[in-house]
Amino acid sequence: MSSFPVLRSRMPRAALMAAACLALLVFAPAAGALPTLHPGDHNRSVKRLQRALGITADGIYGKGTARRVRRFQRRHHLRGDAIVGAATWRMLRRSGHTATRHGAARPTRSVSLLQRRLGIGSDGVFGPGTQRAVRRFQRAHGLTPDAIVGPGTWAALGVRGHHPVLKRVRLGGSSSPSPSGLPLAVVRAIAAGNRIAHRPYSYGGGHGSFESHGYDCSGSVSYLLHGGGLLHTPLDSSQFMSWGSAGRGRWITVYANAGHAYAIIRTSHGLLRYDTSGMDDGSRWDGDLRSGAGYVVRHPTGY
Repeated sequence: MSSFPVLRSRMPRAALMAAACLALLVFAPAAGALPTLHPGDHNRSVKRLQRALGITADGIYGKGTARRVRRFQRRHHLRGDAIVGAATWRMLRRSGHTATRHGAARPTRSVSLLQRRLGIGSDGVFGPGTQRAVRRFQRAHGLTPDAIVGPGTWAALGVRGHHPVLKRVRLGGSSSPSPSGLPLAVVRAIAAGNRIAHRPYSYGGGHGSFESHGYDCSGSVSYLLHGGGLLHTPLDSSQFMSWGSAGRGRWITVYANAGHAYAIIRTSHGLLRYDTSGMDDGSRWDGDLRSGAGYVVRHPTGY
């Protein structure tokens, strides 16, 4: 016969209460745990998921996000049901994609690790230079020089554990639209915006050159446009008031006055705002479109 009832009967009431509270703490979900997400959801946790996957974070769990989730799940031997539960969140962390409670996602961490192991500049972007370096490394180590960084290449690099398969995303020719149906310049502008979306706000940041630890409002817009090949010199808010062509653009619109500037971008998920004043969740991207009253409206000529 178990002696547990006897021990429990002798335990002081205060000790029993403390034990009960400890049990609740042990078995209760951790505070700030990421919720289970389903297609059709629309909230900040969806933004965290999208940033972890390295796609535009509009907070809408649509068909494009679901496809990326299923692809990620199958690649990591999870059930490809597009339902993001504890196992999928855990694998996103293990694979080098971090989605934190405060939304600080780092989808380029594995690319940076790859670049450091290759001995090249570590900017977190899998561009043509990284692609060439990967091929050189693969040839030197008897691997298929396909520039795809899978388990064999990671192992040859001396990196242990689970890491995502990396490869360069091809966007097509200079005059071809991307697979998303967006012009190449717009795709590149969005990619540039993603690279600094979580950088801190810094007054004057991005004006001395396009590269900076932090960016202010017009510095952020300048970086985004420069990434698309639509701007060659950083501009301040006042300069944007006479830049480009007047009125709204089909793909990119810049709103500027003497004190602030932001942009509205047409993405494959709809219109998104790129604005330092919308960084309450840590990202410059925001699906909430603000009023343009009091702003001069301009757009890149042709876009």
